[in-house]
Amino acid sequence: SIVTTGAETGYYVDVFRSRKEKGGDKMHDYFYHNLGQTLTLTAADGSDLNLQPTEELAFAGAHLYAYSYLYDKKVAATNKDVKATFTIDMKDKDGDDIYMNLWMKGEPDREVFTALAPMTEGLSRTPNMPYNIKEQPTLTFVARQHGEAWNRPFVSIYEPSTKKEPSAIQSVSYFDAEGAGLEDFAGICVKSKNGRIDHIFSLSDAAQTATYQGMKVKADYAVISNEYAGNRTLFLGNGTQLVAPGVMIQTDNAANVLLEKKEGKWYIISSAPCTVVIGDKKIKSDASSEPMLLRI
Repeated sequence: SIVTTGAETGYYVDVFRSRKEKGGDKMHDYFYHNLGQTLTLTAADGSDLNLQPTEELAFAGAHLYAYSYLYDKKVAATNKDVKATFTIDMKDKDGDDIYMNLWMKGEPDREVFTALAPMTEGLSRTPNMPYNIKEQPTLTFVARQHGEAWNRPFVSIYEPSTKKEPSAIQSVSYFDAEGAGLEDFAGICVKSKNGRIDHIFSLSDAAQTATYQGMKVKADYAVISNEYAGNRTLFLGNGTQLVAPGVMIQTDNAANVLLEKKEGKWYIISSAPCTVVIGDKKIKSDASSEPMLLRI
């Protein structure tokens, strides 16, 4: 999903789950390419992962023909949260370097890799690219989860930025649902420099309920932000209930509901009729594909 945090800021959320239907998982790989001339990979706190040369991604080791095209491969076995930065050097243009910032939650039995892949042929024919694509291999990040990756999904945040418009994210951290029984739950907390704090809930079954610090979600996916500068965002994804401080969203059937506070006014978009409680005000809202102002 895309989470917008300002007029010109936002980030991508990717929670990727993978497992074999009948069990017996050996490994699952998460593979990501990005444009750029340099790639750095560290622990999320900036500490060195001590990446070492490896042939582990070679065809014979990984059982994938495509991996035989990778070279300059390096690996670190770690359960730490990691951060990767892909950089497009713009010194021959205007000096405003372009970055893709990637944060990924760590897990036990995980390895992370950097590698180089062949140049991106399709983009080499695109005019006005910031560098000569044909002369530059494609920067590659791989995360490998040994065993299943369903209860230990690949949980990532992506944010593009530039030197002149730096990252708007202050920090990315992760949380577990309170109580027992939600082994596959993924929780992400993204703090922005403008004061916004997002709590992101991901479950594999919309019939389950996750609670955390006074928030409750019964859905596949949800985003709950705090209130900052008269603004707030709450999103219920394929669910029936979202509870946050001062706000509740309830539907009879699974629905997508976006409830936003903008400059002190509340607006709603919903794929099905729903009930919204804001403070001591209870409002019934019809389905709508365009933002509707709530009279509170």
